[in-house]
Formats: sequence, structure tokens, C-alpha cells
Amino acid sequence: MDSPTIVLIHGFLGFSRWGPIEYFRGIRKMLLRSGIRPLIPKLPSAGSIAVRAEALARELFSTDASAFALVGHSMGGLDARYLITHLDPDKRVKSLLTIATPHRGSPLATWFLKARGPIPACVRYIGRPGLCELTPEARAAMPIPDRDDVDYASYASCRGLDELPFWLRPYGRVIREDSDGMVPVSSTKWGQFRGIMRADHLELIGWSIDLPDARSKRPFDHLAFWSEAAAVVIAGAANKIS
Repeated sequence: MDSPTIVLIHGFLGFSRWGPIEYFRGIRKMLLRSGIRPLIPKLPSAGSIAVRAEALARELFSTDASAFALVGHSMGGLDARYLITHLDPDKRVKSLLTIATPHRGSPLATWFLKARGPIPACVRYIGRPGLCELTPEARAAMPIPDRDDVDYASYASCRGLDELPFWLRPYGRVIREDSDGMVPVSSTKWGQFRGIMRADHLELIGWSIDLPDARSKRPFDHLAFWSEAAAVVIAGAANKIS
């Protein structure tokens, strides 16, 4: 069997590319230099998990790739899990690595659904279908079983409140436990837990929206991390192929 095709799956309100702006900033180019040609599907940014997973399945399974290694950032990890369980009858997905994925939901989603003010109202207006499925209550009510023939692994990210960018700090206070400003560390652990990165939620994908700071090791070296992530998900797939 050929080497698995790596697929990078964007999160809630994300995109594959918006003009010159890449969601996974610089990561595709870095992987290409390593001889890896990733797929980066465009999913409905605010869709439900099922709707996003169906779009992902259409794009993946229209190719002739015999095996896939999926990497999901944030909500993208939930989409991938749904696809693996419900939309992959030929069992072409061999591994999944989730990165800062709210497997057990995030209190921030609950807050956005209830809070007053223009920003929560805008997020609700744009993103309600997906947002409603990212609360802890929704995730508890909508379990997605694992598949025994798939290798599952995960990473978390975390920064203390004093290290979060000013615009993320109010959201970090909403969560009230260790988090990356959007997702609690406790919610991210799935399969083999690979550790906690010192980064906020967007730093993980190359968007460090704050001043560089040596004390807090900002910006996070996201390209080195994604090189490691690619190796992890390929190794996981190889274990299931062999």
C-alpha cells in the first residue's frame, strides 16, 4: 500500500485559503519541502459536525488515495472523528491526530451562545450550527465512538492568562481552567496524548497575534511542531497499515 495522504482539517469559522491568507500558515510549504503533499479541504466554516464531515468525505474519497492520515485542528478533529466512524465504509483512514480539539466541548461555546454584546451576537449569527455542537453539554449528548483499526493521538496547547494576547484574555477567564484561550486542556485529550504545547489556540497554526516575547517563548515555533505532527500521524497510519 502507498504512503498515506496527509489531510489538514481546519476548525470552526476557518478556511483553507482566503486570498493570500492560509489558515495553516506556511505549513503546506514546509511539508512540501519535506516531500509531503498534504490535502487541505475547504469545509463549511460554521456547519455542524455532520455537515462538515460530509464535505470532508466528498473531497477525500473523490481522490484515488488508498489511505489517509488526518490532522484536525480544533473543530476539525471532531469532523474527522465523525467521518472515521460514519462515512468511511472502505476504511481508508488509518490515523487521526487532533490538535487543540474540544472533544468534550468548551465553556467558551456556551458563553458565546448566551452572552450579550456585539461580538457574541455576531458569532451566533454567523456560526450557530457549529457553535451549538461545541458546548460541553452537546458533546456529552453526541458521542462519537472510535474505530479499532484507526490510530488516535492528540496534542493540547496552553498559556496562562498573563501570556494570552489581550483579546483572548477575556475568553480565557470564561474557561476557568488551563486552556489556550479557547479550549480547555482537559477537553483535548483523545487517544494517545502527546503533550501540551506552550501556545495559544491560533499560535498553533502560525498566527501569533501579539508582540514577540522571549520570556513567554512567543512566537511559538509552529513549523517545527507541524513537522513533528506529520511524523506522528504518518507513524500512526503505518502501524495500522502493517
